[in-house]
Amino acid sequence: MTDSRPVTAAWASCLGIIAIVFGILLVAAHGNELLKQVVITADSAAAYDLPLRCPVDELTEEGISLAECEMMGANVKSMIISRPDWFRTFQIGLMTVGTIVAFGSIFVGIALVDYRNWAPKAAIISFSALAAIDIIGFIAVVNTGPLMRQLYLWEIFLWITIHLMMSAGAFAGRRSKSIEAPLAG
Repeated sequence: MTDSRPVTAAWASCLGIIAIVFGILLVAAHGNELLKQVVITADSAAAYDLPLRCPVDELTEEGISLAECEMMGANVKSMIISRPDWFRTFQIGLMTVGTIVAFGSIFVGIALVDYRNWAPKAAIISFSALAAIDIIGFIAVVNTGPLMRQLYLWEIFLWITIHLMMSAGAFAGRRSKSIEAPLAG
């Protein structure tokens, strides 16, 4: 009994495992950002300078101090005040698309691990699309204020680096497959 998988399946399996792990992490990250943008609106209580409610029983239940509760309220207010009017709608759209593409990259990762012939090309498309989404997000965040840049830029740079490296890995793996084919024959 011989294994019918090509030698190139090793690189694809490694890249596929990485794609699955990062895909799950990115779905969670984009989902959290999407939820944050949906929940924190300009008509939230924090925007109206209403006194912050931090009942002692809830603080105890959550295991946080009064200072931590006040800091969370300040973070919400900071987000509302420093976020440009266009940013919330833009982020909701970008995070929705990003979540869908990230979810798809999980399936591309599975296809790489199981080495399907179409998987390397799908990986290039998927990882490049995620890098493009990151770059679009970077451009948007750069056009906001300093508080928003402080909040978002480090994470965006991290994801840009990850997605560019994964794209390069998919390109290199696909290239090695096309180079090895004539040598095997």
